[in-house]
Amino acid sequence: MKKIKIGLVLGGGGARGLAHIGILKVLENAGLRPDVISGTSMGALVGAAYAQNPQAESIEQQFHQFIFSEKFKTLGGIRFRQEHFYEPENLLSQISREFKRRIIINLAAQRKSLLKSTRMAAAIEELVEQGNVDDTIIPFSCAAIDLVSGQEKIFISGDIQRAVKASMALPGFLPPVEYDDYQLVDGSVSVNFPVQPVLDQGVDVLVLSNVSTPFEVGIKPGNVVDIIMRSHLVATKKINEMALSHADFVMNPPIGSIHWSDFEKIDLLIERGEGEANKSIGALKRLIAERSRFAYRFKKRIRQWSEQKFT
Repeated sequence: MKKIKIGLVLGGGGARGLAHIGILKVLENAGLRPDVISGTSMGALVGAAYAQNPQAESIEQQFHQFIFSEKFKTLGGIRFRQEHFYEPENLLSQISREFKRRIIINLAAQRKSLLKSTRMAAAIEELVEQGNVDDTIIPFSCAAIDLVSGQEKIFISGDIQRAVKASMALPGFLPPVEYDDYQLVDGSVSVNFPVQPVLDQGVDVLVLSNVSTPFEVGIKPGNVVDIIMRSHLVATKKINEMALSHADFVMNPPIGSIHWSDFEKIDLLIERGEGEANKSIGALKRLIAERSRFAYRFKKRIRQWSEQKFT
């Protein structure tokens, strides 16, 4: 039977994207290491690290050590979750919340982002080695969006740390990444699942790992950051559905309501990714076996020939 070429697309989702590591561990142990990887945002970070060093347990240790390191703590940042529901309703707590709200509003009016890019750059430099996108062991690409033209920017070459930084530059939180004449931001704005660069590599099976926050009707955002994130979720819902329809196989780790900033839950998130992959691996193997048969490959070749002839 023909060796099947497997493509893996890793979606964005903040800390929830750590579940991708669990999926990679199971695929690797099953002898199904992907031949091509693409990612957006956190999927770009995990994907780049794995494409450079395709050893899932090593990547797990690397991320784990960094998240619980003193360096990660010193990077700091604003705590974005709404956690004031348990605070006592006294005058001091009300004043404190109002003060924090005004700080964020003032920052937003005076700066391009709430956070400085140096924090994100430090994290990326810790987890992704210096090099070029097209120098990875496993072919890799990642997606960003250009605010100037409104077009997607798919990185298939160039500085890999800069590419991942652009793919993770969440608008409002981190400043756009300047690249030539581009102003690049997080690819999940409109291309949370960059399937096209993987399809362009001629893969036989396209696997997609979806860690997006489920869209729940009736949710009322509690603070300015949650409002921004909720708006982003609404805008990308249909786009994500279109991308998911291109996949041959989708894994949806049962992450539930784990917040996109809960990086300290890395062990649980990886465990959820492993659980989903272990549950799905049998069906994926059957699909791969089907795709490797001559009859399927012959029909595929005829279909491709027909499309080329009549386009």
